[in-house]
Amino acid sequence: MFLAIMTLLSEKNSFDGLFSGSGKVVGIVLMVTGVLLIYIAVKVAKGYSFMPTLGQETIIREDTYVEGTAKVIEKQVSKMPDLGGGEEKDYVEWKIAYTVDGEEYTQMIPDDGQKEDEEISIKYDPKNPSAFYLADDDETEPDEYETDPADTSKSRNIGIILGILGILVIVGGAALAFM
Repeated sequence: MFLAIMTLLSEKNSFDGLFSGSGKVVGIVLMVTGVLLIYIAVKVAKGYSFMPTLGQETIIREDTYVEGTAKVIEKQVSKMPDLGGGEEKDYVEWKIAYTVDGEEYTQMIPDDGQKEDEEISIKYDPKNPSAFYLADDDETEPDEYETDPADTSKSRNIGIILGILGILVIVGGAALAFM
């Protein structure tokens, strides 16, 4: 490939018809594009993700919800049609009840193996007790997030491919700009 480029460059008017006289400008633009590709390749190879957050940042707030218990009081089964043409399926929900400051609140939750008259752990907002969520027994958050080795090798491979493409674009741009 290098020999083919050198052969084309050795002929004096080899690029005369290409881009009709604007070959130098196009060549410089290609070289700048190649440098940008190499920059992106290095970032990608190091695992950087170019996913935009659209100006929204995650704000972590302290959980002000209060722990409580709710009692499973009633099972409700709804028939859901199968869009694939099969027979209807059962959708199971449970009605739970809990009391906050003498007032009883009832909510519907999806079936997760609950049984009638079972006590389950919940957390509710003391300012708005109807806002709640089911509390997990194990609410420990991981201190570190593990990175998948397959993701890092995939990212590294994509970075290498982009780097090679960047070098080829720079060589093509140099051929147009300086010959």
